[in-house]
Amino acid sequence: MVSKFYFLAFVFLLAVAGCSDASDNQQPQEPVLRYSQLKVCEFAENLAQLDVSAPSAKQLRFLNEQWRTLQQDNALRPAEAEHLQHVMSALNYHLARDSLARIQEVLAHTERTYEQIEGLRRFSSNPKEMKVPDSIIRNLRNAVQDCCADALSRNASALLREDEESARYAIGRRAYFIQRDVNRILNNELTFTAYRERLQQAAAELPDAPAPIDVSASWVTCRST
Repeated sequence: MVSKFYFLAFVFLLAVAGCSDASDNQQPQEPVLRYSQLKVCEFAENLAQLDVSAPSAKQLRFLNEQWRTLQQDNALRPAEAEHLQHVMSALNYHLARDSLARIQEVLAHTERTYEQIEGLRRFSSNPKEMKVPDSIIRNLRNAVQDCCADALSRNASALLREDEESARYAIGRRAYFIQRDVNRILNNELTFTAYRERLQQAAAELPDAPAPIDVSASWVTCRST
């Protein structure tokens, strides 16, 4: 009986010693470092090179297209997506300003065309049914294409992803529907005055200056090269 007791005590001591050794050998686990995807790191590097004091509208359009691709590919982690949404929204202030300037340029071309058409209508026996010469419309189309069409289309693609209640979104809609609105003006379905009032209303809601923004690459975790 005594020998059995000593045997059990010996087994217990071995078990305790084994647990102690196992505890001593366990190392504290370090947090797992999750790296950003390579294409996200490349985007962050391009973004960090942007001159935020006077960013190029062309470069902003390119960055917006890259950003859209990253979202479509689900390449961004939640924290990265949230940070980038804030940064790009702030930068798109400049695209809104660029859109306003280009829309004004389109209106100037449209006004000259409108005066030509109205001059012809005054001498027409049937002004409402008068066919506008193709050359006049072609000249307007070429002028708008040369100055603004592609830029406004790409600006609209970026701005229409903004909050629907924001001035940036409202200006994006004006940019997106510019061709429709020009046609309505030329057909006397919309006046220059009414259109400019809508444009001024959207512009008035845009801040006088962009919000300060940090475009450094601190929001990504990239492997050292």
